[in-house]
Amino acid sequence: MSHRIEWRRERRRILLSVLILAPYPITDLTGVEATALIDTGSSVSGVAVSVARALRLVGLGKRPLKSAQGEGHVERYAFRLALQTEKSRSGAAFPFVFDEVIGIELTDAFEFNALIGMDILSQCDFATNRSGACSLVFG
Repeated sequence: MSHRIEWRRERRRILLSVLILAPYPITDLTGVEATALIDTGSSVSGVAVSVARALRLVGLGKRPLKSAQGEGHVERYAFRLALQTEKSRSGAAFPFVFDEVIGIELTDAFEFNALIGMDILSQCDFATNRSGACSLVFG
């Protein structure tokens, strides 16, 4: 069964409300609500330092990273990303939870505190049009 989310993007970026969960226990659906930037140019997803601290995520070691901001070394974390479908927002269903990913650490300086990269997007059908309508089909 597929799930679908529809929303309107901002003029120059695509933001989506998400839930970031610790990697385990997998039955624990308590997490941190976050605003994620959808980035089709990023191969990996990520979470801000504040989200990692709130969930007590354990760093997995720094790795080199090339990004739009330049080159550097960033910490990596294991986490899960959950999306609230229309049914789950009304309390009638659980959020859809993707399998654990190994993502990068983001600084808290951005206007978003999570990043959805191609590791998650490759499991979805994503569309946006010039009028600003967006949709994400997953599951």
